[in-house]
Amino acid sequence: MMAFTKERSLPGVATITVALLVSLSACGSDSTGPSKLDSSAALQSLALGMGSVLGVQSPIGAPLGASFGGIAPLLDQIDVTVDGTTQTMFALGLRETFPDGTCMEDLFEFPSIPPDNAVCTPPTLGVGVLLWQSHSPSAPPDRLIFIVGDVGTSNFDIFTGFNAAVAIYMQGVEDIWLSLSGTLTSQVAATSQSCGLPLPPYAKAGSCNVATFDEQGTITFEEYSDTGPTARRLNVTIPRHTIHGLWQSITETQTIDPSGPWDYNRVSGWPGLLHLNKMSGASHTGSATNSAR
Repeated sequence: MMAFTKERSLPGVATITVALLVSLSACGSDSTGPSKLDSSAALQSLALGMGSVLGVQSPIGAPLGASFGGIAPLLDQIDVTVDGTTQTMFALGLRETFPDGTCMEDLFEFPSIPPDNAVCTPPTLGVGVLLWQSHSPSAPPDRLIFIVGDVGTSNFDIFTGFNAAVAIYMQGVEDIWLSLSGTLTSQVAATSQSCGLPLPPYAKAGSCNVATFDEQGTITFEEYSDTGPTARRLNVTIPRHTIHGLWQSITETQTIDPSGPWDYNRVSGWPGLLHLNKMSGASHTGSATNSAR
């Protein structure tokens, strides 16, 4: 398996998420047409890739059958254009919101690092879109696109800085592409239907509802290799589609130690991990613009 190295900071993308995507793309057939799998089988394929690399104590990984059971009826298939070729892919949207005034420093506490009460990093990148192709419920997805942005128009220009949206395209274990430029427009609306997905560990109270995601955009990706980015480019166009997904509205937060075992094996919690990685990256690069409390 290729070691994923990078020459630039990847704001919003956790190392754990990159590992997840590498696992999801490992082996499989290449299909461009509608999948013959039903939604449950497609989600089993997705869960297999997640659990195989991250284990039962990761917020994103582990056996996700229980959480995915209620998601299967929501799954859509949409057409996405990859370098001029139409690919029919399963689609799922994810949204997480926090109370006004939430600081990421209040969610994650490292015992070995003294807190800085003068810094407040507000949550950003609260919208995720998963697009994938699978040929078997017993194998990881063959192709996957993972997009992390926010409501409104998200900019994937790497020179935007700390709050740039991020997307990863993967096909095969050695074929990894990272977003370079482009935009995605997202509008999310919650429905009255509850989804019953357990809250992430940093949420003391909240709710989960089925939501609709109106998505449209074009993203240019650059290829990554063992030595970093290459000159190869790949364009993905998402025509305007409305897909379904989950909206977790967190109304009260609590502090957790992210270094300890969480006994947490749900699909929820991915936005917090992305923020956690942003905070860690900012402390090393100094690239974040944080407000004083």
